[in-house]
Amino acid sequence: MNGNRTIVQAIILALGLVTLAGCAPQRQWSKPGLNQADFDRDAARCRREAAVSTQRDPFAPDAGHGLERANVQEKLFEQCMTARGYRLVEGEESGR
Repeated sequence: MNGNRTIVQAIILALGLVTLAGCAPQRQWSKPGLNQADFDRDAARCRREAAVSTQRDPFAPDAGHGLERANVQEKLFEQCMTARGYRLVEGEESGR
């Protein structure tokens, strides 16, 4: 009985966190004067560079976990976009 209660509490907590995450302000990349095609091109290049930088050798003994690699890729993507002159802003401020 205690196990079922713990599962129900975990589900309620997870649903609460998902609900709160949906209320968080949305952030977008912005660089005044650029159009959507320019942004798409720059974002694709940064994603590609981040992916190449985090490719792993499948035969390496400790190749890293997928989630860890995804976090590193996201950081590299953000650094690349920042280096290209973009900045993250709240959804309403977007200059794109």
